[in-house]
Amino acid sequence: MQQYMQHPHLIDGLKYDLRLYVLVLSCEPLKVYLYNDGLVRFATHKYKPIDSNADKAQLNNLFMHLTNFAVNKESEHFIAPKGTNDDTGHKRTLRKVLERLKTLGHDPDSIMGEINDVIIKTLISIQHDLAHNYRTCQPADLENAMCFEILGFDIILDEKGKAILLEVN
Repeated sequence: MQQYMQHPHLIDGLKYDLRLYVLVLSCEPLKVYLYNDGLVRFATHKYKPIDSNADKAQLNNLFMHLTNFAVNKESEHFIAPKGTNDDTGHKRTLRKVLERLKTLGHDPDSIMGEINDVIIKTLISIQHDLAHNYRTCQPADLENAMCFEILGFDIILDEKGKAILLEVN
């Protein structure tokens, strides 16, 4: 199930999402590691909340509503990152965005704690099925040591800075 977020947190008036990388080393027992950096992808047009008076152009403006890099790199407003210390491009490191959020009055440790909770709760909710599927495919792996999974968790923050899961890749 999904629901459109009317009031996302904005930086420089732009909607964004965070991509964090998670290594699932084992599903029984569940062993998970979170990479200490990630990517942040920005929309290329300033965000305006949709209301009942919104015109069709505003509703269909993918550069305002979507944060996908594949979409936004086609925008005439797209600014390519100039490196890992860039704080202006439409693709930035998680570390730089957390620094920016701190200057905006948010607690990066609290945000990352919420993100950790979202990741753990998501994985716990599918752990049983994940373990069953793995045992079905690898019945001879009694030590759960034959494979691992790297997942990309896409997180968006609401206007108050609360972490919400968008999707898992």
